[in-house]
Amino acid sequence: MNINWNVTAACNLRCTHCYYTSHTREEELSLEEALDLLESIRSYYGKGTNVTLGGGEPLMREDIIEIIRYGSECGLNMMMGTNGTLITDDLARELKNAGLKEVIIPIEGNEKVHDAIRGEGTFRRGITGAKSCKKAGISLVIDPCLMKENVGDLPEILDLCEKIGARQCRVFHFVEMGRGGVNRRGSSLGLTEYAKSLHDLYREQVKRPGLEICTTQACQYWVVLAQAAERGGYLPDFFHTEAPGCRAGIALLSIKANGDVVPCPLLPVRIGNVREMSLDEVMRSEIIEHLRRRDVKGRCAICIHRDICGGCRVRAYLASGDYLAEDPLCGEVFMR
Repeated sequence: MNINWNVTAACNLRCTHCYYTSHTREEELSLEEALDLLESIRSYYGKGTNVTLGGGEPLMREDIIEIIRYGSECGLNMMMGTNGTLITDDLARELKNAGLKEVIIPIEGNEKVHDAIRGEGTFRRGITGAKSCKKAGISLVIDPCLMKENVGDLPEILDLCEKIGARQCRVFHFVEMGRGGVNRRGSSLGLTEYAKSLHDLYREQVKRPGLEICTTQACQYWVVLAQAAERGGYLPDFFHTEAPGCRAGIALLSIKANGDVVPCPLLPVRIGNVREMSLDEVMRSEIIEHLRRRDVKGRCAICIHRDICGGCRVRAYLASGDYLAEDPLCGEVFMR
């Protein structure tokens, strides 16, 4: 199980495509509650569980180093999703010494494209932060958000990943919600563009075996990889080791800053709250059981690729209000 924990809603940026709308710190877990949660994660899921601290911007928490250190001492693999703009050489060393294993930093394209999405000066500051982490010995992942404005910049993004020494490029496909649903309405890819982007990702992966290329919010990429396997094509290692398709509630659980538990950071289907509910109760909930069994509906229910894809539960929910409905961004192109 991978735990995505947004430790704060506070952020130093106001990115135009963010799925958050508010940056209030009300009801944020206290340090004591945070440490208790880490202990609960270790107790329930075991040592070696991946815990990714996100936000907002996790570095806005004054006690973030203490949280990282405690989680690491518990035997958890502590990672952090950050915009990178606050990271200096000194802070990177402090994060490394606290036990942080990996940082995930977004790069949306070249400087002009990135700054148009995230704010003036954020490209250079993000790159500087990424380089500081590499220098400190922290593993680096780059996670661009693909939309109509930058989907054509993918090769340039991947070139940059290789240049700065990222081990992985984790591509997110933009979903119109939160601030992004207001500021960038119409920026998400349509089916033809989406399908092309997944095949482009695979072609780039074949050309760049030293850089792992994977996706979030794009469970159909597993279909593309499975089809490549049938042809005897190259496959990245994660194809054999990671849970396939939509991982919400199956291999991924998200905890909000206020303790609310949802199956995926973008899926607003509340299971409970860690202040009131144990992780054992969370994992035995009806919502998790439906997701584990892939009790999906519509085209997703009859698709031959249901077990390795399952359809994106976020897109299904946004389109219909039902997290088990069919994924609207799918079609016959993936069912061959």
